[in-house]
Amino acid sequence: MARLLTKFWLLERYLFGEMLTPVLAGVAGGTLLLLVGRLFTLAERLVEGSVPPLTVLRLLVLDLPEMVVLGMPIAAFFATMLTLGKLSGNSEITAMRAAGIPFSRIFRPLLLVGLAMSLSAFFISNVLLPASKQQIRQIDQQALLAQTTTPVQYDVFFKTEDNLWFFIRQVDPRLNTMQDVTILRVDPLPGGKYQLAEVTLAAQAVWNGLEWSLSEGTTHLYGPTGLSIAEQTFHRKPLQVSQDLAALMQPPVPPSELSLPELAERISRLARSNLNTHALRTEFHMRFSLPLASFFAVLISLPLGSSTARRVGRYGGVVFGILLVFGYYVVLSVSRSLGEVGALPPWAAAWSFNILFGGIGLLLLARFLR
Repeated sequence: MARLLTKFWLLERYLFGEMLTPVLAGVAGGTLLLLVGRLFTLAERLVEGSVPPLTVLRLLVLDLPEMVVLGMPIAAFFATMLTLGKLSGNSEITAMRAAGIPFSRIFRPLLLVGLAMSLSAFFISNVLLPASKQQIRQIDQQALLAQTTTPVQYDVFFKTEDNLWFFIRQVDPRLNTMQDVTILRVDPLPGGKYQLAEVTLAAQAVWNGLEWSLSEGTTHLYGPTGLSIAEQTFHRKPLQVSQDLAALMQPPVPPSELSLPELAERISRLARSNLNTHALRTEFHMRFSLPLASFFAVLISLPLGSSTARRVGRYGGVVFGILLVFGYYVVLSVSRSLGEVGALPPWAAAWSFNILFGGIGLLLLARFLR
């Protein structure tokens, strides 16, 4: 039985071995190429002497997780194409088919390699990459390569858990101030309805790190009929609100530095305050979709590699593969940008490139196996 099982897995072990070297070479080559591009961005600082060589080297090492994740789909595609080209060029696929081995069994080990690459990319993206991004940001700040600032926001609409609705013309985290603040307090009524109880207009609100202080404003109180029953002016007035509003003054941690639970928590916190979460939701879905790109790259390259190898030889599909990979990353970049600005639903933006190329791969594979 053991000998029979060993004989059965002999083909799979052989195909795994044939795929291993191109995969490792592709990941290493793609990572090195991307690191060279990163080095060009640091070259000016290195020449000027504002960044020590050891710091540049450390930044490049910390960039490795991101470069590996980005390079894996390319490596998976070309590794599959080259493996099938080699097998076809040596007439090994013809021999396997003559021995009665179906294409589905030949393709199965290669798909498992793609799945293993996707699982590895998922681990790197959600465990190693956030930690490395945090260290890169710290080094960049210390080396004055980048300054993390929170941008000024305009026309902010914000709701807290205290039934307070904020309409703010300008939020400036650099000065910890908000300009032209309108605050509506509503009281819940039976039947899921609300009644306007108070409106506060203030020229400015200042955050001191512990609490908000309103200045130069007026508070209007409203009765059950909706008519104003009192008006109070103030020069300065403390504002006790939930911690959600304080988030406006905190320098945001880039989404790439957050783990999946942290991303989900930030999305939930901003969503209940009616703040824009398109970029965060897109990033959340990308944490799942981008690692799977390696599997879909193998999927689409199986029928392409097999058909082109028989027609134009071992490296015949490489040129076509370059065009396909270029198209893949164009679609990825465009759809991600559309998701971040809200032009596409975040899930659609993050999964569109996999759906498109995965669907093409399934159709080509089904047609090839017929």
